[in-house]
Amino acid sequence: MFRIIRKYLIEGFAWGCVFVLLNIIRAQFTSFELLLPEFYDNFINFAIVQILIVMGFVSTMIIFEITKWHIGLKLLSHWTLALGFLLIIGFGFGIYTTSNLASIPVDILSNSLILLFIWVTYYFEEKYKINKINKRLLEKSLKQQ
Repeated sequence: MFRIIRKYLIEGFAWGCVFVLLNIIRAQFTSFELLLPEFYDNFINFAIVQILIVMGFVSTMIIFEITKWHIGLKLLSHWTLALGFLLIIGFGFGIYTTSNLASIPVDILSNSLILLFIWVTYYFEEKYKINKINKRLLEKSLKQQ
């Protein structure tokens, strides 16, 4: 169980770094002030927050490994936990304040798209693993015949 938790935390950290890098690349094509001016003034804080949010998104994927629920319930639970994590980090690090509550729905939508990207990525990763196992099983059954 500890290995699974560690795996998702490390993958979450890696994905968080990827999204920080993507934000840097995106910022090169737009103005820093248009994205998140309060965080680009303190980039280290922004990077830590971004990595923590994505770590929360990826690490809550442990639901898919430890539960035997229907896939729809797993997806809904993961989405709820991940966006709950976004709100906790958002209010905890001052991304969301009472003066900018209107930005929360847009952030939830954009982070839902990030979750969709993560789900699709892991779907294809699992599909690749299953195809590899099926190929080995087919080769093994052909050798036995």
